Amino acid sequence: MDYDRWLGPAAFTPYTLNRCSADATLKTWWFNSDYALGFISGWGIHPMDIALWGAPDLIGGSVTVEGRGNFRLAEGACDTATIWDVDYTFGSGLTVKFVGVPNGENSGKPTGEPFLNHDAWAQRYLRIEDHGTAFEGTDGWVHVDRTGINLQPVDLAHLDPEGFKEKLVRSSSHAGNFIACVKSRSEAISPVDTAVTDDALCHIADIALRLNRKLTFDFRTERFLNDDAANQRLRARAMRKPWHL
Repeated sequence: MDYDRWLGPAAFTPYTLNRCSADATLKTWWFNSDYALGFISGWGIHPMDIALWGAPDLIGGSVTVEGRGNFRLAEGACDTATIWDVDYTFGSGLTVKFVGVPNGENSGKPTGEPFLNHDAWAQRYLRIEDHGTAFEGTDGWVHVDRTGINLQPVDLAHLDPEGFKEKLVRSSSHAGNFIACVKSRSEAISPVDTAVTDDALCHIADIALRLNRKLTFDFRTERFLNDDAANQRLRARAMRKPWHL
């Protein structure tokens, strides 16, 4: 392996065991902020994407973000959060709670931390997997994960989708949808602007945890309000020579 080329524009650091591994149980790079943000972004983007898919008109303008996190593995080559509990409040009034506790099965890095709020959520949502997204409204809730759906009141499951005021595009193939949209020039089921917004929310959560304070992010200017230290973390990093743009 050409380690210098693997590093690319990232800062040079000596090679360590498993730093470049592709094995999910060994890869150190996934938890090193020179290359990635760990599971707060690498996995968190998936439930966050589903959460925001359910309320696109309530997102935008500004959002406050605050929470707590554990960087217990921040030793040696690893320095990303292994546990987090983050709250977002959007200008529309929408609130989102983003919680993650990667375990040995889904992170490749056994952390030993307990599953935050597991018992309370198991009682509330009836079934708990190692991932999922819940939508709560005035008349009930819907909880989805990759194994199925559960909801209260249960008769929500029998509503005819054709009677809904708003309908989501149905697609069973990300790649197929993309190719069809290239041909038709129509908008993809997951357009790039939505992906940018979803990913930005994961990044600002990481920044709020690292600075350990409440932040307000403006989507229109793509900057934090009145916080130079937070905005510094949004800037492009210096590239190691001879890499350049």
